[in-house]
Amino acid sequence: MEYVIAVYRSRNVSMQAYNYLLRNNITCALISTPRAANVGCGLSVKFSKSVLSNVRSVLSQGETFVGFFIARSTYNGVILSRI
Repeated sequence: MEYVIAVYRSRNVSMQAYNYLLRNNITCALISTPRAANVGCGLSVKFSKSVLSNVRSVLSQGETFVGFFIARSTYNGVILSRI
């Protein structure tokens, strides 16, 4: 399973991004940032890879934005690749 996460250094900004996506009818979830990211505040916004282009410019404007990561769930855990 593949999905995208937006990682922030601020919990508040993570929650604001999550609420913004919900208000704009984009299915997303607020999740714990996977340890493999080695950055962030502990909360990330998870959404489908298919909507990345729709939310990329808006979510990357936060001052505490770290980056987008493709997450792949495997039997050994989550593998992250920065995009």
